[in-house]
Amino acid sequence: MSATESPSTPPSSSGELERQETWSATDRRTGDDRRERRTRPWGNPFGLKRRETGRRSGEDKNSFVDRYRARDTALLVSILVLNLLDAFLTLVHIGRGGSESNPLMERLLQVGNETFLFHKAAVVGSLLLVLVVHKNFTIARRAMWLILAVYSLLFAYHVALQIWATYPNG
Repeated sequence: MSATESPSTPPSSSGELERQETWSATDRRTGDDRRERRTRPWGNPFGLKRRETGRRSGEDKNSFVDRYRARDTALLVSILVLNLLDAFLTLVHIGRGGSESNPLMERLLQVGNETFLFHKAAVVGSLLLVLVVHKNFTIARRAMWLILAVYSLLFAYHVALQIWATYPNG
């Protein structure tokens, strides 16, 4: 403490005396004010300082949180389930004599079913992880709903294939 500072004067980050005449108590805070920093996208998901929404009104958009609402979880689980159903129904379709339309997935199927399933789950899971961390950003939120719509249509297509397709193997 310098000779010009009194015990009742709060220290400031710049070292200058601020609010000297209005501060009535000793400031016990040390370091930077954590409220001045935004929540980091990959910061402490299991800690005590978890955030589900923005701290103030208007902070719900374009901000990171580390807790997710039931609606967000339901959206992610729906996409993951539809992804797994797509993989399973693709294998059923191929087992009956059909073919894969996606050339990348076709190549993975040539390597083996396990490789196909692993890569399909890993790619979609990684993408969803990035999107859920950015869920309060408009483009990420729209992307998650678009992915759900695409997988829903793909599931409907697979169901139609199972009902109406004629396969060479019988």
